[in-house]
Amino acid sequence: MITAEEYRLLGFTDADRAAAEKFEADPAAVEKLAGQLRATIGTFRAEGDGLELPEDPRISVAAFLRTVPDIRAWHRRRGITDEISWATLADLGLQLDVHRRTFGEYGLATHWWLTNHWVGLIYTLGRLQYLLHQVPAVNPAPGTEPGEWVIGVHIPESGPLTPGAIDESFDQAREFFPRVFPEYPVRTATLDSWLLDSYLLDNLPQDSNMVRFGRRFTPYGEPRDSQDSAIFFTFRSHDLSRLDEFPRDTRLQRLIVERIKAGGTWQSATGYLKL
Repeated sequence: MITAEEYRLLGFTDADRAAAEKFEADPAAVEKLAGQLRATIGTFRAEGDGLELPEDPRISVAAFLRTVPDIRAWHRRRGITDEISWATLADLGLQLDVHRRTFGEYGLATHWWLTNHWVGLIYTLGRLQYLLHQVPAVNPAPGTEPGEWVIGVHIPESGPLTPGAIDESFDQAREFFPRVFPEYPVRTATLDSWLLDSYLLDNLPQDSNMVRFGRRFTPYGEPRDSQDSAIFFTFRSHDLSRLDEFPRDTRLQRLIVERIKAGGTWQSATGYLKL
C-alpha cells in the first residue's frame, strides 16, 4: 500500500492519485508485470527488453506502485541516496501529468519508458536524467568501443536548461556512476534529440539556454526526420492539423510552427561529450 507521503514523493498530482486509488486493476495482470520487474532489477536489460507490458498502461502504473519497495531496497543496497532514488522514481508522476495534459485523462502512454526507472537503468541527477547502457551496434558514438558502457542523457520537463544547472548535473554524474556502478565504467555521455537539430541551434539566439545546452554535444551520424518530437515536446500534441491553434508566445514556439508551415521538417540528431 502506497502512503500519502509516497504518492507525493512519486510526483503524483491529486487527480492522478485519486484515479490510481480508484482504478480496479486485475490483480493477476498487476502481479505478472510486478514479478517481471522484480526479476529484471539490476540486470541492465535496456528499456524493458523482454518485459511483457499490458495493453492497458494503468495496469503498469499499478505494478510500478506495487514494486516501489523492491526498487527502493535495491537503490539502498547500491548506496543510492533517498534524494536521488525518489527524484528518479518521481518521473512516474511527471509522466502521468504529461499524459493527462495531452489526452485529458488518467493514463501512461510512456509506460514502456518507466520500466527503465523500475529496473535500475536510469537516474535523475539534478536537472538531467542519465540512462546506463552499452554502446549500440548501430550509430555508435565516436571513440567508443562495442560493449562499452555509456550514459544516455534525457531531459525531463522540470525547468529551464540553465548552464549552472547543467554543469551541476554533469558534476553529479561524474561522481555518481563511478561510485555506484564501478563495474560499469562510463567515459561518454550521448544525446539523441530534436534539440540537436542544426536548424534549431542556428536559428535560436546563440546565448539561449537551449542553444548553449545543445552546443555542448559534438554531433555524429545522420539526422532523421522527427516532426512529431518537435510538436509534442513543445505543444504536448501529436496533431499537425492544429498548427494554427498552437500558441506562439515564445521564439521557440514560433520557430517550430513557421518551419513546418514553410515546408520544412524537424529532425532528431545524435551528439556526444566526454565526461
